[in-house]
Amino acid sequence: MPNDTPVAITYFGHSCLLVEVEDGDRVARLLLDPGNLTPSLDDVDPVDAVLITHGHPDHLDSGQLRRLRAKGAFSVFGPADIEDQLNDLDVPFAAVEPGSFEVSGVTVVARRSGHETLYPGFPLPENFGYEIAGRVFTPGDSLVVPTPQVEILLAPLAGPWMKLSQGIDFVRAVAPTTVVPIHDAGLAPAHRGLHRALFTEFAPEGTKLRTLDPFESLAI
Repeated sequence: MPNDTPVAITYFGHSCLLVEVEDGDRVARLLLDPGNLTPSLDDVDPVDAVLITHGHPDHLDSGQLRRLRAKGAFSVFGPADIEDQLNDLDVPFAAVEPGSFEVSGVTVVARRSGHETLYPGFPLPENFGYEIAGRVFTPGDSLVVPTPQVEILLAPLAGPWMKLSQGIDFVRAVAPTTVVPIHDAGLAPAHRGLHRALFTEFAPEGTKLRTLDPFESLAI
């Protein structure tokens, strides 16, 4: 049966997005990967929780978390190896393991997948992908195809650990209904446009690319 839980996605830049999940009169606000390549989050309203895929600074920045903490309390969920990066912050932390857990009434499924190789022998952090409310999946820095079927995929557009062709192949293998491109701060505007165009051209039948610029939102 299709999942009709109302979801809204706001893109803040690079891999940072807000996923809002409606449940009756309440809306849970889950923030993903607030890193140092995302514009300042000073003007973001309070969130219920922050989900971190891995500890690289473009996905986890203490300054961004302090800006969010100034607006209100929240908990951080992520791999156990990020705990030391949170020591100086006034935020509760829960280390995730593969499987499901609940955040502000929303079911999140954590899936461990290896961070893509930067260079042989270069140490890599633990990386988790998260399925949120049975609808949205963010992979972190991984191109491991998730199971079961994904409806809304937050797909990396570029990175030092991937080629454009690998990103396209990832989208084609997952074959979601909707793709929201992320992880693009390292691209010049011309290259960002090219990558988006090729993701669109080679997307599988039935998959629609929904590009968002920073602070744009999409309700699905």
